[in-house]
Amino acid sequence: MVTTRRATFIAGPVILLAACSALQGPTATAVPPKSGAVIATVPIGRGPTLLAIAPDGSVVYAASVGTVTAIRTETNTVAASVGGDPYPTGIAVTPDGRHVLLLAAQSSSVTVLRALDLTTASTIALPQPGLYPGGYGRLRVAADGRTAWAVNSALYIAIVDLVAGTSSRLTLDMRPSDVAPSRDGRTAYVLGCKAYCTTGTIEVIDVATDTVVATIDVGPGPSTFAVSTDGRLGYSTNRGGPSLSVVDLPGRSVRATLPVGVAPTGLAVAPDGARVYVTSERTGALTVASGDGHAVLATVQLPGQARDVVVSPDDRRVYVSTSAPNAVVVLDAARLTNAR
Repeated sequence: MVTTRRATFIAGPVILLAACSALQGPTATAVPPKSGAVIATVPIGRGPTLLAIAPDGSVVYAASVGTVTAIRTETNTVAASVGGDPYPTGIAVTPDGRHVLLLAAQSSSVTVLRALDLTTASTIALPQPGLYPGGYGRLRVAADGRTAWAVNSALYIAIVDLVAGTSSRLTLDMRPSDVAPSRDGRTAYVLGCKAYCTTGTIEVIDVATDTVVATIDVGPGPSTFAVSTDGRLGYSTNRGGPSLSVVDLPGRSVRATLPVGVAPTGLAVAPDGARVYVTSERTGALTVASGDGHAVLATVQLPGQARDVVVSPDDRRVYVSTSAPNAVVVLDAARLTNAR
C-alpha cells in the first residue's frame, strides 16, 4: 500500500526547480597508494557499482550493471552473485544483516534480498505519481531496521515500512539527492537542490510531524550525505567545487569545506568519526579527510573511475568500486595516510 504525505515548511514558499550548475574549483593532487595499501582487487560485474557493507563487516555487497555480488571480506572472494537490474541506483543492508535492499533507475518497488544467498525475499511497492515509474536514487535504512528512506528526483522521498511492507510519499520543495535518518529516528536530513544548485540545501525534517524545522546551506550541486555515528556532524559531497561540506548539525552551520576529486559520488564515514572517505567518479581519486573537517589527509589515485566507498566497522579496511578493471579494491586504511 502506498500513501501520500506533504512536508510542512516553517519558512519560505515552495520553489520551482531548475538544473544544477556545475561550478568547478581546485582539487587536491592525487598520488598512487602507498606500498602495501592495496590488499586485494576483487573482480565484479560491469560498473558503475554501488556498495554496502554488512553491520558486522563480514560481507560487502556490490550492485553493478545487471549483477549483485556478495564479497566475503575475510577472504576477499565472491561468496554469491545473482542477476540484477541493469541500472542500480540504491543499495542498503538492514541493521540485523539479514537483508539487502535494492533500487534501480526504473524501480516501482524496493527489492528485498536475503543476505545469505541473495535470493529475493519480497518486493515493496513504491509511490509512482507520474506517468512513468522510477526516478529513485539513494536508499537508507533507519537504525531500528523498521524504516527505509529513498529519494526521488520528482520532489519527494519514499518512506518504506519494512515491517508492514508498505510505503508513503513525502512531498518536498526541492529535488532530493540523498537522505540520512538520525540514529534515534526522530529526524531525517534530506540533501538536495532548490531553484538553482549554486547552493545546495539540507532540510532537517521532524519525522513525527513531517515538518521542516531547519535548513542548512552546503556546497553547490550536492550529491551524497552521511551522518557521523554520534549524530553531531553531517557530510555533503558537492559536485560543484568539487568539495566536501562538514556540517555542525546541532549548530545548523557548515564547519568546514574541503577539496575533493572531480564528480564526487561515494561517501563513507569511519565508525569512530576520525576519517571521511570520498570517491571521485571521474578521476578515480579517493580523498581521505579528517572527520572534524580540519584537513585533507590524503588523496589517492585508483584505476579508472571510483564510484562508491564503504569502510569496515573497525576502520581497518576501505572498499572502493572502480572501473578499469571492474572491481572492488580493498585498501588498508592505516596505509592510506601518515595519520597512524
